[in-house]
Amino acid sequence: MKLSRILAYGVIVLFYFILMHIFFPIEWSSPVKEAIDTFFMNPLKYWWFIFPLIGLIFLLGLDIFYGIYFLASFGRGYRTKEPYYPDISIMIPSKNEKVLLKKTLESILNSNYPKEHIQLILITSESTDGTTEFSREFAKKYGNIMDIKTISEKPLKPGKPPKLNLGLKLVKNDIVVLYDCGCILQPDTLKHLISPFQNKKNNAVIGPVLVENWKTNILTRGILLDYSLISGGGITFEVKNRLGSSAYSYGRNFAVRTKYLREYGGFNEDSMTEDLYLSVLLNLDGVQIRYSPKAKIYEYVPSTWEILVKQRTRWLAGYVFDMPELMAMKKENRSGQPIIISRNMTMMLIGNLDTWIPVVIAISLIFGLIGEYYLLSWSLSCLIFQFGYIFNAIWKYADKHFSLLLFWPISAYIHLYMFLRQFRLPENMSWELTPMLFEKEEQEIIAISKIIE
Repeated sequence: MKLSRILAYGVIVLFYFILMHIFFPIEWSSPVKEAIDTFFMNPLKYWWFIFPLIGLIFLLGLDIFYGIYFLASFGRGYRTKEPYYPDISIMIPSKNEKVLLKKTLESILNSNYPKEHIQLILITSESTDGTTEFSREFAKKYGNIMDIKTISEKPLKPGKPPKLNLGLKLVKNDIVVLYDCGCILQPDTLKHLISPFQNKKNNAVIGPVLVENWKTNILTRGILLDYSLISGGGITFEVKNRLGSSAYSYGRNFAVRTKYLREYGGFNEDSMTEDLYLSVLLNLDGVQIRYSPKAKIYEYVPSTWEILVKQRTRWLAGYVFDMPELMAMKKENRSGQPIIISRNMTMMLIGNLDTWIPVVIAISLIFGLIGEYYLLSWSLSCLIFQFGYIFNAIWKYADKHFSLLLFWPISAYIHLYMFLRQFRLPENMSWELTPMLFEKEEQEIIAISKIIE
């Protein structure tokens, strides 16, 4: 992160609390405020006040942290300055996801990105539902406007990474774009996703993911809010870029220069989360992942808790499995440990921001009941920062559906579940031993396919 940007936002938030301290109403007597004033008037005499002040500094630090992220959530992020249409290779792996694949391919056909600059690689290994046949027919029908390759060869190892490596062998362009089945591109998605590459310093770009079926029920509304905060990139990726840090790769709506994939020997076939693994490798090489806010795609999400649990367990299991190896990675003067620790802290404090809100509300109620209005002003400020952050997330990455503010408890429950679920995973995990954790199950695919149909 760029220290200068963090300090700039931090000074503004700190100045806000200083003003609040100076102009705090005298009639609202506060022992805490009086103790702070007494200490600063004569710190040598009241030196022992430093011990309770340490706890207050910790609370103030959390307030300033959320304040920094709130202020940094304003702005427009990267903007496409001029058209840029280099040749790109799009890879889409699919296993028994014909309905989902069809939706994605239709959106690519409707894209305003010049088709003559697109190489499309469809990987349908191990499919038994007609996905391979559909892909071949699609290639025959539209092969005159796009370079389309289909792969049905079975890889030597199970899992998604080996299939991506099969596709990588056919890549002939300098930029690779990754999508999952079910991703629905907007007409200008590819334009905004690829535009940052005109700056040679940008080597990896990701765009936001929104929810197509968000109106289905309260669960899908909660998921859209979750996506706008973190799971679809959302406001957190924008803020990380603004503070000088790298976004993450989620393996979809993601573009990277092919030379890095070649240099790394393709995707790690033993990794459970090839996107996280690639993110760390790029960061170790000093490559920051740029976030392009206008490169939006939509996808269908689970509308039942049972299916959502399967999906999120799959995400979580891969992260937990790969984390020790990634933390041990080193390259020159860089280490994977701070990368993973930083990611964990971001997920804990920002990704789970909605989960912390009830805690802050409870603390505020306690301060109000005991008449400690000075600290109440601190906790209420924290709530303003947190809800302000959520408001900006909805404004930018949930199509301004502000009714979602009412569903933050649903999003909070999802995040709390994911936090607790990590402690109840199998000790031994792999593509071979626990495939049900890492591959989409038939039940999940059928459920989402029915939503589309």
